[in-house]
Amino acid sequence: MIDIEALRRHLPARLRDGRALLLVPDTDGLNSPLDVECTTAAVFLENPPEPRVPLVLLLDTLSTLDVPTGQHLLGGLRDRWADEVLILHRLDDERWGLNEFLALGFRRDPDAESAAPDHAVYRTSLYDYKLTPDWLNARFWANPEMWDKARW
Repeated sequence: MIDIEALRRHLPARLRDGRALLLVPDTDGLNSPLDVECTTAAVFLENPPEPRVPLVLLLDTLSTLDVPTGQHLLGGLRDRWADEVLILHRLDDERWGLNEFLALGFRRDPDAESAAPDHAVYRTSLYDYKLTPDWLNARFWANPEMWDKARW
């Protein structure tokens, strides 16, 4: 069983209290927290959200989809529909491995895997998907200490 509250503790503080969307294979008999909206991937792809959703959780959703549809869903979530995506994927599904998730811009999050030991947890975020390199700052572009000292 997946502990949603344990997963929530691993998320950044800005997402713990925000609106969350839960994508599941089947919504029948699902006991979700009150503040989490639940839907299936097919319904989501037919009517994607207009403003970005702060957090989308995928619980075993990719195991029910074919690979091209799953790639379309993950690419759309990453690019247009969500600020942060958290995927719980069964380790026994061989169609989706680490390289497939890395190719789509997701990172494995081993700290959050304590909430679901038989799942791998992958995530992506608009806020930390790329680290700013050290050379990308004004210190290396303007060189004010070299003004009037040398002529190029």
